Amino acid sequence: MVVAILFSGCSVFSTREPEEPLEDTGLFIQPDTPEQVIENMQNAVLELNTLNYRRSLSEDFTFRATATASSRESVFFSWSRDQEEQYFSALTAAASLNTGHNLQLNDQSLTLLAANEFVLDATYVLSVNHRRTEVPTQTQGRLRWIIRQSSDGLWAIVEWTDQELGNEASWSDLKAEFLK
Repeated sequence: MVVAILFSGCSVFSTREPEEPLEDTGLFIQPDTPEQVIENMQNAVLELNTLNYRRSLSEDFTFRATATASSRESVFFSWSRDQEEQYFSALTAAASLNTGHNLQLNDQSLTLLAANEFVLDATYVLSVNHRRTEVPTQTQGRLRWIIRQSSDGLWAIVEWTDQELGNEASWSDLKAEFLK
């Protein structure tokens, strides 16, 4: 009797249609190497993908703004991963319908610091076509990313230092404007 109820009441062994993913993950490669973290960051900017941008930063992420931006903006005194995510979300919202976003890294030098830690030094040109007319759409400078391997074997940016090049607007300037 129990067997008859089970077979008549539901189709336990029948297949069902798979559900769609909750969010498009875009161009993201599992970060098994420091180079993949760099590529993921470039793709996150290209797509303005906040999830993949966040996934490229470690939980204990720190950011050091340019000297000029630090002296001008108080937001950098307690900058953490949360502020980094807020800035990038605001930037994404301001550029949501536009295209042509790009992070170009030049003069790259990836150097081994320890068995589980590399440093990337590079000059950058960041282009984000947002709708805020008072904020530049292109910034440039020099960045230094400390990329570390965590206990799960995956790599992420733990420390980011931004340096200005001449009188050009830097990435720090952009971050400050979109966190205000």
